[in-house]
Amino acid sequence: MSDPQNETDPLSLSEAAEILGVHYMTAYRYVRLGMLPATQQGRRWVVRREDLVAFSAAPPASTERGDADWDERLLARMLEADMSGAWGVVEAALASGMTPIGAYERLLVPALRTVGDLWAAGDIGIADEHAASQIAARIVARLAPRMARPGRRRGTVVLGSTQTETHGLALSMAADLFRNAQFDVVDLGTNLPAESLAASVGARADVTVVALSVTAPGQEAEIARSIAAVRAVKDIKVVVGGRGTSEEEALAAGADGYARTAQDAILLFEEFRQKA
Repeated sequence: MSDPQNETDPLSLSEAAEILGVHYMTAYRYVRLGMLPATQQGRRWVVRREDLVAFSAAPPASTERGDADWDERLLARMLEADMSGAWGVVEAALASGMTPIGAYERLLVPALRTVGDLWAAGDIGIADEHAASQIAARIVARLAPRMARPGRRRGTVVLGSTQTETHGLALSMAADLFRNAQFDVVDLGTNLPAESLAASVGARADVTVVALSVTAPGQEAEIARSIAAVRAVKDIKVVVGGRGTSEEEALAAGADGYARTAQDAILLFEEFRQKA
């Protein structure tokens, strides 16, 4: 236990709950939702005194139906490498009325963008970034089954990346959003040689569009190679998207369209389908 006389020692969660005047499980819930910053020491949670003071200065955000800072709570749990806490935030958001698509667009995407920015600024280390990304990947895996929608299909998308692309999380999230929009998806993943992409497209008679996900810059030559390989086997629309490229670069590489987000890509797919 912390010495209550030592103002520099962290507080146990029980001590924090007593100071807040709430039950221990209420304080534990605050931690799990990312509302009260805390870290684990062995099997127990501890709270810094300054964090408790800051938390006490403002009332807890509502966890009922309506707006809440879910993305900040999720980010806090991801940065603590707290998988169960991160999933607890997602569950609470879904219970409040958020849809699985909303969980991607309003929770995971903003949180992952902030993690990337923190790493780029040197505020967190590569291990922290990897731990947060692993948590995000596990959350995506748990949400994926909720994304599929029955009904008439709108076409088949072959989704992949370049041979030099190494980040697959954006690809997985895009695949789920395409499925939710009632497209069938063939997800070929990352590190994909242009020839392998082309072979997969050429072997399928039902493909209506090819989508390439690019998260890291500097891949213009590989994007062009992938598009050229596809066009060598089939006359088909190719869309390039992601933060790693721009519309100008995508079109210069031979793409039929550029999409910053998966939702932008869905609009392009539908446009191509209606013009076919």
